[in-house]
Amino acid sequence: MRKTIFVAALVLALAPLAVSADTILSYTPDPADMGDLDHYYVYEWGIEVELEPHESIDAAELYFYNIRNWDDNANMLYNHLLNWSELGVVQSPDNQGGGDYFAGEYVGDHAHLVTYENLPSTPQNLTYAFSGADLATLNGYLADGRVGLGLDPDCHFYNDGVELRLTVVPEPASLALLAAGTLALLRRWW
Repeated sequence: MRKTIFVAALVLALAPLAVSADTILSYTPDPADMGDLDHYYVYEWGIEVELEPHESIDAAELYFYNIRNWDDNANMLYNHLLNWSELGVVQSPDNQGGGDYFAGEYVGDHAHLVTYENLPSTPQNLTYAFSGADLATLNGYLADGRVGLGLDPDCHFYNDGVELRLTVVPEPASLALLAAGTLALLRRWW
């Protein structure tokens, strides 16, 4: 009987470890295409991310669906991670200024993610997977629960939507504490 209780307690105690699998959070701006990323503007997309104190972001991807340049001229699309941004999408005119607005005139914390150069006029899907350094910066920026993306299109990019996906994981220290507590509890039963 005691072994049956022990096994049942073990299964119940370890259940939280089984359900602590990664969680995928998906964010899409409004409008989803961010106004088709017009050359006349720079875009800031502020996102509120609710994490538990024991969670962090383990992976992040930025997607552009069916993105295409309006013609076949040379073009650039600069992408930055911003430490703070007003929630939602904010368009600010840059008067078709050449170069990376966020690296030049932008005042505030930001990290360059990726620059796409000479996108074709035929639709394609683009995915940018955050590097380890990008993830460290992202987790640091999320200390207040907010992060932003800054996009500076140096041309006009039609698209069918932008998406940010974050993979949330429990921090290893939290899992270790949970496992240690479980073992201590089981020793009392045994």
